[in-house]
Amino acid sequence: MKKINILQNLTIKKKQISTINISSRKCNGKTQSMEKEQSKKNNSNTCLSMLPEECITKIFAFTSPQDVCRFSLVSTYLHSAADSDSVWAKFLPSDYLSIITKSETPIPDFRSLKDAYVYLADHPLLIDEGHKSFSLDKWTGKKCYFLGARDLNLSWGDSLEHWKWISVPESRFPEVAWLELVWWFQILGTIRAGILSPLTSYTAYLVYKLEDYSYGSDARNVEVSVEFCGVKSANVRFLFLDPDHPSNMELDHKPVPKLRKDGWFELELGNFSTENEDDCIELTIEDVIPDFQAKGGLIVEGFEIRPTIA
Repeated sequence: MKKINILQNLTIKKKQISTINISSRKCNGKTQSMEKEQSKKNNSNTCLSMLPEECITKIFAFTSPQDVCRFSLVSTYLHSAADSDSVWAKFLPSDYLSIITKSETPIPDFRSLKDAYVYLADHPLLIDEGHKSFSLDKWTGKKCYFLGARDLNLSWGDSLEHWKWISVPESRFPEVAWLELVWWFQILGTIRAGILSPLTSYTAYLVYKLEDYSYGSDARNVEVSVEFCGVKSANVRFLFLDPDHPSNMELDHKPVPKLRKDGWFELELGNFSTENEDDCIELTIEDVIPDFQAKGGLIVEGFEIRPTIA
């Protein structure tokens, strides 16, 4: 019996050792694979670090701001090249200095072009007497514009019976438009393709809020469109401003109001491309069919135009 027990114990131990060896080989295989990948990355970074800094900066200029920031973490040598003005000059718009001079607020002195880029990406500038806002898209360096309510054409916008101009702390603009009472309305904004980044796809959004006591926004949808001035768009859509409307809960892939980090809602109006700098783009949201349904409690901050996310 003792011999049998000894044999059984030996058999169990062999199986355990075999399992451990198999697991060890698998683990070693994964480790070796990871080490090879890391080795490739290290070799690539080492080869890059062997180049003159002037060559590295030229290479970086053909990448993106996001890629350059990643490379800057690899080594002190690459960090120095990544902070070079010759790199960030490629990412900043050629007319950024003339745009900065239009700012309604003081601009700090920038120690480098990278500092200028980061500031413009994180701090939208009020321009054109505070009616517009300008910034850079953090990941691409493309221009972003925000047409404030004062820069828009509101139906009956000059009548205090229908619209009021108020200040709210959460807005970047000195004033926003508050809808008092209308039976139907139209909000129109225009922007020239030439002031945007060339050959870029953009998306336009209505940025707004609805008061707790708003009314009429859930009664019917509104018509939104983005078109070139003088050319009637065939891409007209009908959407609801009320984020809680049952239609916005349906999964039909249409644009729906989305809550932003700044507390406002945004509703996609449409897309366009800046292929011709002479083009004029017209952004419209309107309630085109009078239905004798009173509407009020809508707060309009404006139209935001930013690069389309692929």
